Amino acid sequence: MTKGSSYQRFRAVLHLWVMEALLPISLTFIITQYAQNLWNYLMSTPKQTLTAEGNKSERDFTVVLTGGKMSKTVHLARCIRSFAMNDPSVTVKIIILETKKFRYSASRFSRCVDAFEVITSPRDSPDAYMNDIYAACEKHGATHFLPVAAPVEAVYDAQLKPRLESDLGVNVLHMDHNLCKILDDKHSFGCFLRDELKLRSPRTHKVHSNEEARKYNTQFKDEMASGELKRTMILKNLNYDPIHRLDLFQLPTSEAKLDAYLSRVQDDGNAITESEPWQVQEFLARGVEYSAMIVVRSNQLVTMTCSASSASQLNYVHVEVPSIRVWIEDFMTGLRASKYTLTGQLCFDFMILTENDEHVAYPIECNPRVHTQCSIYNSDDARSTLGSLLLESPQVHTQNKMIRLLKRDYENDSSKPSINAYWFYNEFFKIVPNSWLFLYNGSEDTDDRAKELTEGLPMLSYQAMAFALLYTPAAILSLFLLLPVMISLYVSSMFRVGEESKMGDIEHLQVVMIRMVHFVNRLAYLNENIEGDFWLYDPIPFLAKNHVQVASRLLATIRTGVEWKKLDFAIGKVVEVGGD
Repeated sequence: MTKGSSYQRFRAVLHLWVMEALLPISLTFIITQYAQNLWNYLMSTPKQTLTAEGNKSERDFTVVLTGGKMSKTVHLARCIRSFAMNDPSVTVKIIILETKKFRYSASRFSRCVDAFEVITSPRDSPDAYMNDIYAACEKHGATHFLPVAAPVEAVYDAQLKPRLESDLGVNVLHMDHNLCKILDDKHSFGCFLRDELKLRSPRTHKVHSNEEARKYNTQFKDEMASGELKRTMILKNLNYDPIHRLDLFQLPTSEAKLDAYLSRVQDDGNAITESEPWQVQEFLARGVEYSAMIVVRSNQLVTMTCSASSASQLNYVHVEVPSIRVWIEDFMTGLRASKYTLTGQLCFDFMILTENDEHVAYPIECNPRVHTQCSIYNSDDARSTLGSLLLESPQVHTQNKMIRLLKRDYENDSSKPSINAYWFYNEFFKIVPNSWLFLYNGSEDTDDRAKELTEGLPMLSYQAMAFALLYTPAAILSLFLLLPVMISLYVSSMFRVGEESKMGDIEHLQVVMIRMVHFVNRLAYLNENIEGDFWLYDPIPFLAKNHVQVASRLLATIRTGVEWKKLDFAIGKVVEVGGD
């Protein structure tokens, strides 16, 4: 049931209090990062790096990026800056754009960024959004435009491309408008793969109304009864939907269940309409889900990374998945044989099924924009190499260098863990059980905690014990500052505010301790766990994201009283019901 605006404001006040009370923890995190780096420098053999190769002529780049609120924008800016730092013949100027709503973005505090400018949101005026980008490119003499788009922006960035190229001579690192529209629409993407490129893809239908959803439900019942329908179909929003993207509502189902679901999505402001249709897509159950991000220049694959995925993903470890690489190569071959030319950064969701004892990759959807997964390029030389691949014409030796770097960082023997990209406070809040205030765990969290309880308390390594001692003063100070919030949570549990827990207070405390040990173990091994917003050369965005950017959005929520769920730390936003 939807709670009133006063309730939403109260939650926002407490969450704001929590974030600011944790500032001592954030400062300690930064101090330990520098201390660990100094220790590694004094005691360890320097890590072997792959030296820069190729053309050494003077090159000047002025790059305009959008999406300043997001971690991936800061990361790409750092990659471009690393490219220049690694090659004395390269000079770069980086300009980041963001809308007024996120004018206090962490990126404006980055030492890698030369200028930060506020532009109109495309939700307010698409034309003004495109004109503002054009004006920024003209003002700064941009050589490259690299859009790091939110879901609503990618198509407008593509629409602006010919104007930037013809009028200003800007190299736009994004696809053409027609291809962008195809890839951005889950249904059109599936049809494009099947009909144009002749590639394997799940069955798909577009739904324009509740009545059409009911007709498909009846049709699927008949097909299942006759044996024609081998898999159920999933009903999902074609637009980015932060509220219902995890529902996985399947057809066929009973009329009562379908009517109840249609009523719920309508009440949440995401109704199925002619102007905002939904999709029914073949549901690929019992598979393993992966995400893949690729960089493409003129139908040539420049770099690719895969990571195990889930519906809400903020941990990334690169893995090589042969079936996905084969599908991507077939996709590129199909494009080269078609009338389309693809340039840009895009990502795919895949489901890997086992068919006839072989792994088969099925593409679920494509998002024609940069993925947060780009954070896996986070060693110094991988970062600078990605910067080169983004800006320069594709060169085989640079592409091969990136393959070697990813293999070095992620395909080690089992005795050495792979690098894991994560977000500090997203993992921190997973320690706390779901409640009316904190919602950072999945719907199965209670069952997961019960299982963890049977496994017992893990051991802290000596290194983790040392780090725990380093964090102790900050933890004591933060706990003292958090006393009002902790009292509020305890009192509300006594009156059973929110969902009633299946576990007792003592059991919850035991699981909190178990998860805290796992979290401290992660903090202790900094070389294997890379925070998504932190870089030793550029530490301030980590503080700004967690204590300025999200604070500004919580203050806005206090003012509006809008219904919200949690904080998204990779974007730096409050996840609002019906928001983007």
